[in-house]
Amino acid sequence: MTIGTLPDDVLLEIFKFFIDQNEFHFSPSEEWHTLVHVCRRWRNLAFTFLRHLNLVLSCRPPYRSVKDLLDIWPELPIYIDDSGHPSKEARDDVVDALKLNHRVSRIRLERASFSAWETLAPLIQRPFPALTHLWIDQPAHSMKDVIPRSFLGGSAPCLRVLLLDGVSFPALPELLSSSTNLVRLWHDNIPDSGYISPEAMSTCLPALTGLKSLSLTFRPESFPYSAIRIPPPDTRILLPALTDLHFQGAPEYMEDLVAHIDAPSLESLAIGFFPQELEVLQVSELAKFVRRADKLSLADRAKVTFGSAYISIVVFRKLRVDPKTLMLNFENPESHLQLLHLVQFCTSCLSTLSTFECLHIIGPLHGLWAGAIDRDDLDPQWLELLRPFNNLKDLHLSHCIAPYVAQGLRGLLVERVTEVLLALENGFILSP
Repeated sequence: MTIGTLPDDVLLEIFKFFIDQNEFHFSPSEEWHTLVHVCRRWRNLAFTFLRHLNLVLSCRPPYRSVKDLLDIWPELPIYIDDSGHPSKEARDDVVDALKLNHRVSRIRLERASFSAWETLAPLIQRPFPALTHLWIDQPAHSMKDVIPRSFLGGSAPCLRVLLLDGVSFPALPELLSSSTNLVRLWHDNIPDSGYISPEAMSTCLPALTGLKSLSLTFRPESFPYSAIRIPPPDTRILLPALTDLHFQGAPEYMEDLVAHIDAPSLESLAIGFFPQELEVLQVSELAKFVRRADKLSLADRAKVTFGSAYISIVVFRKLRVDPKTLMLNFENPESHLQLLHLVQFCTSCLSTLSTFECLHIIGPLHGLWAGAIDRDDLDPQWLELLRPFNNLKDLHLSHCIAPYVAQGLRGLLVERVTEVLLALENGFILSP
């Protein structure tokens, strides 16, 4: 059997596999151009099932004009990829493409100048009924005001991917309430003018039953969250499809957000906490959230890394393409608070996970940590850092970390040490 004798349904699936394999991140594949030029049969088959194959015309001004594309190809969905080219021809071409709002399926606006945004913004206030992907990546100075409630006509029923970076959009929850097909939502580098409370976010989440990836990150210099805490809700929102969650901001915000959520399928959790001046890190709701995510409990390895002004912990799980399960980053001008907060997190969130068999603690220590080994008040913290990992079999310490841990254990009775390292079989000091 030759490829020319294959039935249409088999050939169609081969086409789809070929096109899907060449789709990169946000940009749709353009490999279908090759297929439709092979022969008339392939061309007719591709254009008959254009939605199944996700055929899209890519408009990339000034290199690919939408007017030229419309003269050559059938009425396919349009992808507008505007990287902020300064020429008037490029701007006019984007304007022409946005006017075809009934055909636009993907939009990427990146680094638009202030004047360009003033030109484009009114065109995006209309409905885009076919829009499935939207990515706006704007420097803060390019946008005069926040995105208004009339954005996309206030509704985006077909939207599947929404990526906002550096954008102020306080009315986002209202738009999301109509975006029931959303799979990925990333709202990153949120300025203070775009602040959205965790309660407001929770009001739109129940409609997002297919959401797989959620990212909320705030700018540290403008984060306005005030810790007026509210009691946890009586019932939580179920996000059955959520597998990845990324957050950067104040611990209080994270606490209030995850108190509203159940994500039983969660496989990856990445958190960055802003510097905290208080000695007590409140993560009780986060600990409950981690315990409710069954797949997080399958982690069996952890790595603690000390940087010049931060500490991070990464928890790994075997048998995953991307094994990182939980990532947490602490930044603080006070080294003792970094270590204290890490200990409090591990005690609260990891103590119930009894599957850890391997722990790496690595440096090198410099900057804020210079000379900190002589501080007696840090000794108990090194000991407490090890306590949640009571089933460890292998402990790996970098050569500059080992003296800290040894000093933390120094003076303890043997019985007390074995309470902390009950199952330890191997200890390793890594050479520089």
